[in-house]
Order: sequence, then C-alpha cells, then structure tokens
Amino acid sequence: MMKTIVQVSLILLANREILISGFAQSDAFPLRSTELVELTDFANTLADAARTEILPYWRVPRNHLAQEIKHESNRSEFQSASPVTLADRAAERAMRELIERTYPQHGVYGEEFGVLRCDADYVWVLDPIDGTRSFITGKPLFGTLISCLYKGTPVIGIIDQCVLDERWVGVLGHKSTLNGSPIHTDGASTLKDAEMYTTSPDMFKDGEITKFNNMKDAGK
Repeated sequence: MMKTIVQVSLILLANREILISGFAQSDAFPLRSTELVELTDFANTLADAARTEILPYWRVPRNHLAQEIKHESNRSEFQSASPVTLADRAAERAMRELIERTYPQHGVYGEEFGVLRCDADYVWVLDPIDGTRSFITGKPLFGTLISCLYKGTPVIGIIDQCVLDERWVGVLGHKSTLNGSPIHTDGASTLKDAEMYTTSPDMFKDGEITKFNNMKDAGK
C-alpha cells in the first residue's frame, strides 16, 4: 500500500500538467508556491531523519535487528510475510515525531505504526524501509518512501536510497529529480516499448496475477 501510494505520487507528479489541469477545473489548486517549497524541504528533512536511523543498522548481524514477521490477511504465507526490524520502527518513529512537532494538524499513514488523523487535509504516507528483505540481507535494493497528500491527491513524493545516496523527488508543478538533477522517462509511448519488472510474480493473488500476465504480455 505504501509503495503504491508513493510510486503513484511520483508518476502523477511527473505528469504534472494532468494534476494541475484537474485542480484548475475544480478551482481548487491546493498550495501556494511558498507553501509547497516549505513542505518539500520538510519532506527532505523526513528523509534525512530516516537515513540517520537506518544507516547504523546497515549490514549488522541479523540477530541485532530484532526481526519480526508481519502478515497480510487473505494472502499466502509467501505473498504476505513481511519482515520488520528495529531500523524500520526507528526510522518511522523519527519521521512521525518530526511531523507531530512541526505540523501537529497533519495526518500520518505509516507502515509500522498505523494511521493518525487520516481525515486531515494533509496526510503524510510513510514506509520507512520498502524492501526489508533486501535490507536485512545486505543488498542495497530498498528505500524509504514518503508522500504528502493534500485532500487525497499526492503533491510530494520521495524515494530515498540511503546506502547508494540516491534520492528521487517529485513535486506538483515541477520536474521530478534525482539528487537535484531533472529526470525523465525514455519516451516510450506504448506498452510494447515499455520495460516491466516486479520483485516476484508469486506476490500476486489469483485475480492480480492475471492482470500482471496481461501487462507482461503487452510489454517487454
């Protein structure tokens, strides 16, 4: 859920004309430019705080991570089993504390500690470590996911990879960036020209795997 929200945030923000057009039609373009800059700076502060908590646990012995397993209902053991570590909890706790201290009226939807004020105009969606299996096995294929929603619409999205020192930032009305440099897709306009990949097709339920296979057959 967290990964979907943040990745969709970046996709939508990359297509910023669509979002801006939608807000213009409803006469509800959400943020002043100064406010958006302030929130973007704060989102980066959240990512910095998560890095500070995660890096001390990078490649430490697994028995030092206090690993536990979470399960999602209505899925198989393989599909739903998700490890959680001290690093996950410490990173989300640090981000939540910053939000509570800086924007106590904002909501939070966190992977590890649940939902708080989800009916607020602004809601921060946090996944401290997306890819915990990679993290605990010493592979730098994980990231911290952060999104800010305004009345349910993403206005900021961040994917931060602290080990590789890479940060993707998408902001409404602006080009998405990697470490401050503008980024773009390779220009594929049809599915047959697009690359598709996933962690494992075994993650999908029966109805989902059919959709996945249809997409796989249509793309590369």
